[in-house]
Amino acid sequence: MVKNRVIGVVSGKGGVGKTTFVANVGLSLVEINNDVTVIDADISTSNLGMHLNLYQFPLGLQNVLDGDLDIFNATYMHPTGLKVIPTPLYIQNPRKSYSPNALKNLLENEAGIFIIDSPPGLNRNVDLVLKASNEVIVITTPDIASVTDAMKTVKLARDNGIKNINIAVNRVSGKYELTREEIESACDAEVIGEIPEDKAMKACLMYGTPIVLAKPYSKSSIAFRTIAAKIMGKEYQPPRFLFIKRLFG
Repeated sequence: MVKNRVIGVVSGKGGVGKTTFVANVGLSLVEINNDVTVIDADISTSNLGMHLNLYQFPLGLQNVLDGDLDIFNATYMHPTGLKVIPTPLYIQNPRKSYSPNALKNLLENEAGIFIIDSPPGLNRNVDLVLKASNEVIVITTPDIASVTDAMKTVKLARDNGIKNINIAVNRVSGKYELTREEIESACDAEVIGEIPEDKAMKACLMYGTPIVLAKPYSKSSIAFRTIAAKIMGKEYQPPRFLFIKRLFG
């Protein structure tokens, strides 16, 4: 068995920015390590490719899981060097579920770092991701409802034997929100990072350019890069004269 890192990115509900997180952290990781692959395991409502301006991919993860294609031929290269295994936007006759170990069996002999974009919520295909992962990052927003769902997701990951579990808090504004300490206490897991609310995110999705590329000096981009560095056991050093660079882009 090849030693690799498989990080499942999961959430207890949709709309918390899970796919945005995968795209931006994946791109930030590839700046540190050149062997990084992001996988769209949200088979029924896939959109990771759109976040990365990749639309022309008739074949993807579903074809590999069905046994019609090997993983190499389902991998697409982003201009940055990030490898992407997408799921087609439209799938004829999609299967409702796969064996829980299907994705794990595909990745166990593959080297590198894999970041898996899980389906939202706690449906059956989330087990596909959890069984394949040796680490998990749970995405939440800092409101009570989302954190309650994150608590359930952390428990589910632990029930699957995963010990390395972190929380990433997205869309932080500092108003009427749970604090980092409250979220860590509720979920019994460490917060690996907080990403501030950023109005530019919508435009980034529209143009298929993640914010770490479109606005590399923004507070949210720095947050994504800081998280990526922590994943690699490193300390992120922000660029010099960051305030001035923000003024010009």
